[in-house]
Amino acid sequence: MRKFLRDKSSHIIFICVLLIQIIFMIFYCDMKKGYFVDELWSYGLSNSYYHAQIWEDGALDNPEISPDMFKEYMTVNEGEAFKFGSVIYNQTHDSHPPLFYMVLHAISSCFPGQFSKWFGLIPNLLYYAVTIIFLYKIGKLIKKDKYFAFFPVLFFGFSIAAVNMVTYIRMYMLLTMWCTIFAYEHLEMMASRKIKMKNLISILLATFGGVFTHYYFVIFAFPMVIFQMIWMIMRKDFKMTGKYVVSGGVGGVCAVALYPAILKNLTGTGVSHSQKTLQNMHNFSDWTSRIRKFWVIVSEEMFGGVFMLLLIVCCLGILAYLITQVLWEMKLQYHADHYEIAVNNKEHTKTVYVKVKRETYLICDIILTCAFVFVISAKISPWQVNRYIMNLFPFLSLLFCYLLYFIYKLWIKNKAKIQIAMVISMMLIGGLTYYVNDPCYLYPEGENNIAISKEYTDTTCLYVYTTSYIMINEGLELQNYQRLYQMYYKDLDIKVPDVSIENSKLVVYLDRILDKKYDDLGEKVTMDPEKCLEKIQKLTGLKNSKELYQDEKAYVYELYN
Repeated sequence: MRKFLRDKSSHIIFICVLLIQIIFMIFYCDMKKGYFVDELWSYGLSNSYYHAQIWEDGALDNPEISPDMFKEYMTVNEGEAFKFGSVIYNQTHDSHPPLFYMVLHAISSCFPGQFSKWFGLIPNLLYYAVTIIFLYKIGKLIKKDKYFAFFPVLFFGFSIAAVNMVTYIRMYMLLTMWCTIFAYEHLEMMASRKIKMKNLISILLATFGGVFTHYYFVIFAFPMVIFQMIWMIMRKDFKMTGKYVVSGGVGGVCAVALYPAILKNLTGTGVSHSQKTLQNMHNFSDWTSRIRKFWVIVSEEMFGGVFMLLLIVCCLGILAYLITQVLWEMKLQYHADHYEIAVNNKEHTKTVYVKVKRETYLICDIILTCAFVFVISAKISPWQVNRYIMNLFPFLSLLFCYLLYFIYKLWIKNKAKIQIAMVISMMLIGGLTYYVNDPCYLYPEGENNIAISKEYTDTTCLYVYTTSYIMINEGLELQNYQRLYQMYYKDLDIKVPDVSIENSKLVVYLDRILDKKYDDLGEKVTMDPEKCLEKIQKLTGLKNSKELYQDEKAYVYELYN
């Protein structure tokens, strides 16, 4: 038994770490009380029966709409369970491949008529666990050191970046899982210099799953495939090359066969987001600003906003070693009653051969892939936000831990001390990150907002928007009102819905885009929230107002006499 525990100690430790990390993530999942608009869209696109958007089929033609339409949009209704054809149809009207939505629909189908954050969070926890497992396996491939693989697992697994990925009910955690599996299989082939059947199957599945989840998988896979092909051709292993091409090709072809819209969206001829992506690629004037923005995102979510400082310190550590230990041999000596530095100039009189280790070209593969994905994602992303580079966070954690470990190894010869230094460094950086940032997608105010809407269930509600999709963000609140009206803010000047006011009061939602100069469509906003509220008061005769709450997308007021 002791021998077994000794031989399997690293596996036992890893399992314990993984369980602790899952509990850690469940804690944050439980803290999630509200949703970003895209998350509620996830439920709608997954569960609405052949009805991708709430405004389709004239659903918003009349000022008065049914509050139940939001519940029907976001949940599986009777007789609509496991209708995956509907999911695929809805996605042809949206921006992404359907795998993530099919999983969410399958879980929602088990609970008809119900909405729960756990329908999306539990799959994310599973994707997170698989990502951690393969990150650990990649770490073991990179270095033969028994404990090195734990460092990227700890650094990424407890990071705010990971919390954001798990608590954001979208496809980015699933995408990251496919990327780590794909990367591991490639790196294992390079390390072992052979291809096994399990490698071929895993690459096929990862390619299919990745392409069927998000188009950014193609951006990640492209450089890794190129490097792999060059490596195999240079070794003249054409049999291995053939197997590899067939494996990845079958996975990609299967994804396209099941969802042909992939080709249109990849070429920029599909939905509006794919067209915007292509336009961004053709604009060469904003490369620097976009890359700088994404650099800040990485710095804030993983390194407490001091990423550049950490890189400078690491470079100085390497430079100091080269000067003191390579160019000159410097030793601190105690002489008589004082210390002195002894310097011996090193002159190389013969050729020095440096062996390129296996870990070196594996690390280079990861560095080049991350650099390519970072630059391209920064350039083409419709919005400069964290989700478009989430799939890089595990690999950036690995690279940073490798750099830190390399520097400590230069200066510290005792392995135990290196491990202690690594743990302390990660705790300091992680602690700083949590000190200066909060997770993005918890929305703790969401629970209170829903509770307030339930207090006004016998009250009429009016939603004034600049863009109708914004209403989805408040869908969980809007479904609670007795009567619901909606209108475009500019229509306040030309037509007013005959609002039936209950109990001499009215709840009004005002789109926060009214604060901006231009709306999401690029049109000039002609009325600010205060003027909009005054106009509604004048039209309804309700003279008094009080703010109930405000969130990311709307201001909410009660009007009364």
